Parts: sequence; structure tokens; C-alpha cells
Amino acid sequence: MRAAPRARRRPLLALLGAALVFACRGEGEVLELAGGEPGDGRCGLVVVDASEGLAVARVLTSDWVSGSCYELTLTNTGAARAAWWVQLATDAVTVDRWNHAATDLGGGLFEWRGIVASNNVELEPQGTAVVGTCLEC
Repeated sequence: MRAAPRARRRPLLALLGAALVFACRGEGEVLELAGGEPGDGRCGLVVVDASEGLAVARVLTSDWVSGSCYELTLTNTGAARAAWWVQLATDAVTVDRWNHAATDLGGGLFEWRGIVASNNVELEPQGTAVVGTCLEC
């Protein structure tokens, strides 16, 4: 029984290592994670990078035996209307998502962007959008 949690941590550690490699690409700001540390839910979701001028706050909204749900509040801290993107790492499977399009970059990395249907492709200065996902692990 104890071997399973240790085995599950190895892929997450690999994802965290990959996150460090990509961490300096954008100039977004990851705020304090209101839901706790990246491994707080059963399924980890790590914010790796964000577009310039984008502040990202992540909250664990639900957690159960085999999964977790997270919401990200995105704020455009710039002076002009801007498109946004966020890169995230997880070793879990997405079972639901809302208010964003997701592109699989490989190796457990994903990029989220706004969608026309949610009217959040671009954010006004100081504008916010809430996006989210549920994961099975």
C-alpha cells in the first residue's frame, strides 16, 4: 500500500522539473496559491508559465479519491487589452474543463488560452477571467 504514493510522486516530480525548465519564458506572475501548494489535491496541477502582464491565482475547488478540480483566476495587470495564455503541468487526465481551449504540448505540459464562446480571448486592463479543469489521477 505504501509503494503506490511513492510511485505516484515520481511522475509529479518529473513534471515539476520540466516546469522549472520552462518557468522563465513568459513574464506573468503566479500569485500565492490560495488552494495550497501545487501537490495539494489528489491530482497535481502546476502553473508553469503565463503571458506577460497576466497574474494567475489557482484554487483547489474539489478533491475526491481519484481526482481534483481547480479554478484559475486570471487578471490582466497591463495597461492595454491583451490576449492571454497559461502553461500548466499535470500527470493526470482531464475529464472536464471550462472557459478555455487546451493544447497538449507533450510531456504532461498544456497551454490554455481564452475562447470566443466565453468572451475571454482578450482581457481588458485589470480585467479578469475564471477558467478551470477537473482531473482524474
